[in-house]
Amino acid sequence: MNERILIVDDDKAFRIATTALLEDHGYAVEAAPSGAAAVALLEQRSFDLVLSDLVMEGMNGIELLQWTTAHAAETPLIMVTGFGSINTAVEAMRLGAFDYVTKPSDNDEMLIKIRRALEARRNERELRRLREEVLRTYGIGSLVSQNERMREVFGLMRQVAATDVTVLLLGETGTGKELAARAVHYASPRRERPFIVVNCSALPETLLESELFGHERNAFTGAQQRRVGKFEEAQGGTVFLDEIGEVPMQVQTKLLRVLQEREIQRVGGNDTIAVDVRVIAATNRDLERMIADHTFRADLFYRLNEFPVTLPPLRERPDDLPLLVAHFLDKHARLSDGRVRGVAPRVLERMARHPWHGNVRELENLVKRAIILTPGDTITDIDIPNSDSSAGTADGIATRLPAAPDPDTPFKEYMKSLVVNAESAYLRSMLRAHNGNVSAVAELMDVDRKTVYRKMEEYGIAAEEFR
Repeated sequence: MNERILIVDDDKAFRIATTALLEDHGYAVEAAPSGAAAVALLEQRSFDLVLSDLVMEGMNGIELLQWTTAHAAETPLIMVTGFGSINTAVEAMRLGAFDYVTKPSDNDEMLIKIRRALEARRNERELRRLREEVLRTYGIGSLVSQNERMREVFGLMRQVAATDVTVLLLGETGTGKELAARAVHYASPRRERPFIVVNCSALPETLLESELFGHERNAFTGAQQRRVGKFEEAQGGTVFLDEIGEVPMQVQTKLLRVLQEREIQRVGGNDTIAVDVRVIAATNRDLERMIADHTFRADLFYRLNEFPVTLPPLRERPDDLPLLVAHFLDKHARLSDGRVRGVAPRVLERMARHPWHGNVRELENLVKRAIILTPGDTITDIDIPNSDSSAGTADGIATRLPAAPDPDTPFKEYMKSLVVNAESAYLRSMLRAHNGNVSAVAELMDVDRKTVYRKMEEYGIAAEEFR
């Protein structure tokens, strides 16, 4: 559809000539001989641009601009003025006009300014569409539940969103803490500013400190240039500190300063940098127990715990299972080109008996897999792991020792295969028991996290499988 332009001018010759020019360039054009006539047209239908004379009898161009600003704010207005009124046209831009052109007009200049104004309007509309899409996706209203306890959680989130209070999201892995953090951000006055996620368990201490606070050039080996940290990137917005319980003590001290003073120092720097950010943190660990064990600072906990919100595990909200399954069928419909639309009742019954240690994330992954594997339009079977698996199993499948070796197999080679198989099974079992929390597994195995990550890579194991 051609973009619609409204020409407003009491000069009939200008209206006719400009209408012909714009129609020749593919625009749909209407013309009005006065500001009042233009208002009548704008009240009846929308236009993509108004091209208005400045000096007219009755309602002049400035008054029409004021009307459009109040009643058709999306519609850019370009002012047309004689050379003697350029100062007034500049004042019109200060009041909200997109631009101005002079009479007698340069057609090429006019067309360029019209294209710029229309492009700006298209960009603004696309930006608004994207913002609305983000709000639909991540807004509190997008969270799915009919469970009374979850509805209470949503109510708490709505109440705290309008404030700048620090929020601590508590709950098992996979309960949707990041989604809840996004919902709080996009329901807050900071929604137009960045939402920055930091996974505090994914980086070693030195890199985590640099990631959060940035670093100066030559602050450490390999720091070849200054880097801005996440708190500076999020200026005016929200920083989401996921898995806050994994933060080392030294970094905890610096986080406390951010929460108390709203300022940071880059690694290797002396300058103090003010930051205006809201902090939302999340953990699946017992921080109060960590305080007793002297692995988490009490003063940091009290700063983070201004507004705690606990997300219940899926096994405590079984009434949400059908609703969540329907939501994930719709969300991932593209995996089957929309073919798979339902789930058999017996499958839902099996789901209701499963403990869902991985919570909503586990459910979503199983539904996605089922959509891909289902040949018809209804999921009649689903690969739910055996929740009664013994400690010697991994992913619900019994671990088996290698078959008896060939007589020619060297003893060391056979023994190595036994060790590898047992080590892989043990690591999987530990990750499952701790919901993919690498830090917890490393602590119990009495090794550092790098060793666990290296072994996971060696055996092709991803922590996400167990979350």
